Amino acid sequence: MQQQMGSLGAPHVARLPPQLGTADRRSFCSGHGHRLLRTSRIRLDRVPLPALDAVPKSCLLRDAAITARKSRLLDEDAQSVSESNQLQSVRKEDEFFEVEMMVRDDDLDEFKVVNNAIYASYIQRGRDLLLEKLGIKVSHVAATGKAMALSELNLKYFKPLKSGDRFIVKVKPAKITGVRLIVHHIIETLPDRKLVLEAKATAVFLNEDYCPTRVFPELSARVREMFPCMEC
Repeated sequence: MQQQMGSLGAPHVARLPPQLGTADRRSFCSGHGHRLLRTSRIRLDRVPLPALDAVPKSCLLRDAAITARKSRLLDEDAQSVSESNQLQSVRKEDEFFEVEMMVRDDDLDEFKVVNNAIYASYIQRGRDLLLEKLGIKVSHVAATGKAMALSELNLKYFKPLKSGDRFIVKVKPAKITGVRLIVHHIIETLPDRKLVLEAKATAVFLNEDYCPTRVFPELSARVREMFPCMEC
């Protein structure tokens, strides 16, 4: 029993066949005819790693150039998409000039809906606000002795409006030809955007003698700038 306990109590000693030895060729003989090897734990932090200097510099430079090129291409693609989205957004917004309004009780007829004649005042208000957006006020035009007269107005009704209804008036100059400016209008309910009315108006421009004259140059230039897709 004492002999067995002695063999168990010898730490870090392993018995190997005579033909084996340690990795560093260090071994010693025991008194029993076997080679004894002292074992030890491997330290991972002492295992040599490939040095970065061993990698050719040309490979490092080539990899860096490829990475930079890919990054630049991704940035250019992102910028291109952003500019495309901005352009589409501008074109979409330029289709119509929009004004939000609300029905008043005074706008109703005996059937408790907006009187058909009131819609003309709605779209006129939309045109006046569009002119102000363009930097041209009707009062200033009148002060010069010139005028803008409505020569034609076509209305097509789809759905009535009632007291308290919120709606939007959409205005878009469609064409400039000689002395005339043709304007399209749409009225939609809010927030569901249901079609209420479509209208087409033709405005004629007059000089100080109230004779037809070409569309005022400053107005024509600003309209074309804000609505580049408009017919000329």
